[in-house]
Amino acid sequence: MKQALERLSWDSDFLGYPVARIQPAATDEGTVQALVSEARAHGYRLLYWSTDPTDAQAAATAQYLGARLADQKVTFAMAVPAASSYLPAGVEPTTELTPKLESLARQAGHQSRYQTDPNFAPDVYEHLYDLWIANSVQGTLAREVLVFRAEPGAEEAGLITLGIKKGRVDIGLLAVDEQVRGQTIGAKLVEAARQRTRAWGYDTLQVVTQLTNVGACRFYERCGFTINQLEYIYHVWLE
Repeated sequence: MKQALERLSWDSDFLGYPVARIQPAATDEGTVQALVSEARAHGYRLLYWSTDPTDAQAAATAQYLGARLADQKVTFAMAVPAASSYLPAGVEPTTELTPKLESLARQAGHQSRYQTDPNFAPDVYEHLYDLWIANSVQGTLAREVLVFRAEPGAEEAGLITLGIKKGRVDIGLLAVDEQVRGQTIGAKLVEAARQRTRAWGYDTLQVVTQLTNVGACRFYERCGFTINQLEYIYHVWLE
């Protein structure tokens, strides 16, 4: 089993202060407060805590601790029994990082907990998504990055990054430029993800977003996704 207090090396290095995840065996105030006290003694500044939304005891404990409900994380999934063998018109792979891709990546994260939690420094969210798209294009964080162009050589109007997680094809980033939304570009990128899912030998496509991002949730449901999992993520800030 993982430790109840798990140091997160990447997050700590990225944010510049110690960060850990707490995984209590129980969610009562006493158990969780003991872990928070241990974390404080070890110099941690931020704790992540994922809970079941139906756990009333966890909700009460979070309120007692003054924890911030930073994310209502929803995972959508779709079975892909068959798909076309070609990418939709205008969609193509890319391995080039451009300023437009960086802009699209930031648009993808506009409701990220790293953007909505005011305890983070103002530039944390932008830096995080810049790294995300850069590592995706380089192939270290994604298996493939696909973009949509209205015509050959035109600037990217949308992007989708695809990887593999727990036996599923996983959409990491999906964004359509705010100037051209409502033109079925997002649907074409999801169809491209469906095609890649089958071409790579998988039968399930998934994507994670925020339940509070109503527009994104409705879009995924229109595309045929259904909710597979919902979890609450709290931020416990230690002064």
